[in-house]
Amino acid sequence: MGGQYHIAGLPDPTLEHEAVNLRTLNREIRANNQLESLKYLRIDGENQMVSDLQMNDHKIVGLAEAVMPTDGVNKKVLEEGFNSLMVQTNENLERIEGTFAVMNGRIVANTETDELKETILHQNIDRIEHTFLQRITD
Repeated sequence: MGGQYHIAGLPDPTLEHEAVNLRTLNREIRANNQLESLKYLRIDGENQMVSDLQMNDHKIVGLAEAVMPTDGVNKKVLEEGFNSLMVQTNENLERIEGTFAVMNGRIVANTETDELKETILHQNIDRIEHTFLQRITD
């Protein structure tokens, strides 16, 4: 007998216990492969995440330098940007003469004559914070 007989004209099955033709079998295999591929995030970018990624206390390592505004940055880049802004803030503080105090995390003038300088200082700090936040989010 060895392969000389075949079943021809087999329609698409309508009930679970019926035999399937090659077209139906191939369609089911493709559908199953597509469903299976949705379980995995392909590294070629062909599919996208459909839910949150649970890292279970693991880290993302080897993060490349950010190019696009929505790219993530690593801790080193974040700290360098923050330190750069802190240097700018300190330079601005040194340029403003007068006596200031820190209250509740804010720099305030000790005398009424320093109130204008305090306003300018806060504007500079706000600008630097805004620039920093923009750098890390762009």
